Amino acid sequence: MILDDAHDPVSVPTAQHARWVERLLWAFLLSFSLDYRADFARAGGAGTGIDQLLFVAGCLASTAAIFFLGWRYLFVRPGSWLLVFWGGFLAYMLVNAFLQGVPAGRSLRIILPLCLCFAGMMNAHIAGCMGIRPSRIVAPVLVAACINVVWRITQGFLFKDITLDTARVEIQSSANNWIAAFIGCSLLLRRRLHWTLFLAAGVMFGGILVTVTRSLLFPIMASAVATFGCYFLGAKWGIYRMSELPRRIAPAAAVTGLALLAIGIAALAHPRLLERWEERLFHHAADRNLPTDISWLTREAEASSIFKILNEDPIHYAYGHGIGASYYWDPTYYQEVSLVYPKEELIAQTEVWFAGHSVWTYSLFSGGIPALLAHIGIIVAVMFASVRAARANATDPGPDQWLSFLPCVAAFCLLSETLTSNPFDERLAGLIFGVMAGLSQSFFVRASWIHSRDLHA
Repeated sequence: MILDDAHDPVSVPTAQHARWVERLLWAFLLSFSLDYRADFARAGGAGTGIDQLLFVAGCLASTAAIFFLGWRYLFVRPGSWLLVFWGGFLAYMLVNAFLQGVPAGRSLRIILPLCLCFAGMMNAHIAGCMGIRPSRIVAPVLVAACINVVWRITQGFLFKDITLDTARVEIQSSANNWIAAFIGCSLLLRRRLHWTLFLAAGVMFGGILVTVTRSLLFPIMASAVATFGCYFLGAKWGIYRMSELPRRIAPAAAVTGLALLAIGIAALAHPRLLERWEERLFHHAADRNLPTDISWLTREAEASSIFKILNEDPIHYAYGHGIGASYYWDPTYYQEVSLVYPKEELIAQTEVWFAGHSVWTYSLFSGGIPALLAHIGIIVAVMFASVRAARANATDPGPDQWLSFLPCVAAFCLLSETLTSNPFDERLAGLIFGVMAGLSQSFFVRASWIHSRDLHA
């Protein structure tokens, strides 16, 4: 067992096909572990690679099999309400795009990560209702996330002519924000240190160092804030003791040491890497005579154009322009952005239809206020369900109790990136968040057996 397999004092009976569902869950999560960001031509509409079609086929096949074995559990509450909510949102987005004449190919391509979120939600819900332990549901998520971080970097160096001097978001994995949540929970909420903590920390910090990505610092900070909040809640409910907090924080020094060691090795092997970090952190605007950071400028250009398009006919605030509809970067920003971006890339931004650099602006553009509220709703609902599930199991916490807080921390880490990026633009990110959304159901099932035992005691 990859995660803790210690005996749980609360015995939850497993369904007849639980073992098959657990294997299929591995197939489902690993189906996109080798996913990657397509090159510029393919992202602009040049088609989908045969490899990515195979990823989708594997995902659909495993999901169909899990559905066939466990469709009866889809009506088990409270998780069923979340499935109805997100399923209804997906139906609205597809119908809305069709009625507004958005090409079907575009709509299906952009909505795919949101559909994978629903599939992950459904599969984790079924697995939890069948009595599969939370640690066995999270284990394939961890493996898929770590594989994808390493694979993205390897694939970029081997097939995209990327070097350590040019490595950027093209090789950044969307699984990093979830790994940040896993590290935070492992450090503060888990009973003891486990080798998976050091594996996850090495993978994530190594990836951050190589890709020179400042935005990943936000999930790290969000993970710290959220895990401390969960610890205080757990202490209030009797799961943890405040006197143990200093001892639980101490292992952070080991993780920090691991990160410093990685930085030291990188400095010796490739000194230019640290120079790029210094430039990105302190001289990103001044070196190019820009008034502000180039990454923020491109997001301003995108948001400005989206609001201009919506303001042309304000009724579209009610239902958007349809997922996959075209927009552009505001030309008033071109003079500044051209100091960094090649002219041919700016020309390509005169008509774009990918899912944008912010969850909030793109959801408003594509689906109007209902889509905006749906994205807010799913994040808040995952946090609420996670905390509620943790509270329901607080009277008899088992070895997997720390994982009851993981969906809340993961949602908080995802939320920290939504202003400057769109995690729902990535297939693996949608899939992983869906599993987190469905994970709490396993704890609700466990809690029902705690109360059933107490009633018959």
